Amino acid sequence: MPVEIASEIIKQIAEELEMGMLCFYHKTDGSLEVYPDELSNPGFDEEFWEEAMEKVEENPGDYIAFEPMRSSEAFRVMKDFADGIGHIPTKNKFNDVLSQKKPFANFDNMLGYYPDLRQEWFKYKEERYIQHVKDQLETANLDEANEDDE
Repeated sequence: MPVEIASEIIKQIAEELEMGMLCFYHKTDGSLEVYPDELSNPGFDEEFWEEAMEKVEENPGDYIAFEPMRSSEAFRVMKDFADGIGHIPTKNKFNDVLSQKKPFANFDNMLGYYPDLRQEWFKYKEERYIQHVKDQLETANLDEANEDDE
């Protein structure tokens, strides 16, 4: 049976993932366990997150795991946003910073000069992260359905 998650929880998962966290949605009780991704946050204080980590590790089949976007996916989101900018000189500036070293930092710095675009970017990025969560949920539901068929 497919798991459905309320839109406000999907949004919460998207926000946590954007901050580099891993999220685990309990399939039956709807609870959410969240802790840092060890690869993205080396040296994090594991003791603080121990309870959440143990819950998931002891019963992995009870959860749907959600992971942040890979850097290549996050870069694609920035590129898509830049490509959608209507003012050609501004679009060219954004595409230029994306072709240089440190594209994430440069993109963020460039947004500082364009407050209206900055607000559009936050909305756009949120929408894309929400879609990222929905895509992972769909994949998890398909995987579960395939396991049921076997």
